[in-house]
Amino acid sequence: MKRFSNYIVLALCSVWVLSCEIDNYDGPDATVQGALYDHNGQPLQVNHGSGYIRMKEVSWGKNDPEIFIGNQTLKVQQDGTYRHTKWFSGEYRMLPYNGNFYPYDDAKLDADDAGELVQISGTTTKDFTVTPYLTIEWVKKPTVTADNYLECSIRFKRNQKAGYEMPDLRESYLRISRSVNASASDGQLFPTPKSITNDMEGQEITYRTSIPLKYTGIDYWIRVSMNCQTAAGKPETNYPGMGAENFTTIEKIHVP
Repeated sequence: MKRFSNYIVLALCSVWVLSCEIDNYDGPDATVQGALYDHNGQPLQVNHGSGYIRMKEVSWGKNDPEIFIGNQTLKVQQDGTYRHTKWFSGEYRMLPYNGNFYPYDDAKLDADDAGELVQISGTTTKDFTVTPYLTIEWVKKPTVTADNYLECSIRFKRNQKAGYEMPDLRESYLRISRSVNASASDGQLFPTPKSITNDMEGQEITYRTSIPLKYTGIDYWIRVSMNCQTAAGKPETNYPGMGAENFTTIEKIHVP
């Protein structure tokens, strides 16, 4: 029994020695950054921390077809920009994917080889232009009424990408937050979504909080969200990312 115990100790020591070997693999030394723009050249407004850029490092197993290469995801900020400073240098296939916009690569859609080949080293900037399902603009920017309700209005335009049919409208929210992260909104101020239909396109749509603002002497960040759904009777319009919200820009107001 004692001899068996010695074998176990020896085996554990061997594992410990092997695990203590110096990791001499080069660490991440590259920065990848850029922005998503809409078809009008404006920064794409998205939900905070949306994973809308798919990455695949093709240089890792380029000469060995049996090596599996998984997808990674880059997070995008609310204004459509992204910046990641801990990335391995190499050749990547980058694809805007599963977001509030039409498919990016018409020929390959979401196949493993879809997207653009980008060589990343040092600081690499890569921008993309996409066609969002909707463009939402302020008509009357947020204001606070005398009785402390918040009001605003917007209008939306449906966008159609060549070769695609447009989806149907679904619903909309007034997002009100006490931080710049406007997706973390106070649900009590606007608890019920506003139903939106296709025939409301181009019309002024008004929003008002359900209750007065609960706090004064602070800043609020406001934006309006709206999303789409598969068009009735047209399952082919169930594009990747269908249901992701499109947004206005974020407006900041101070409530005295």
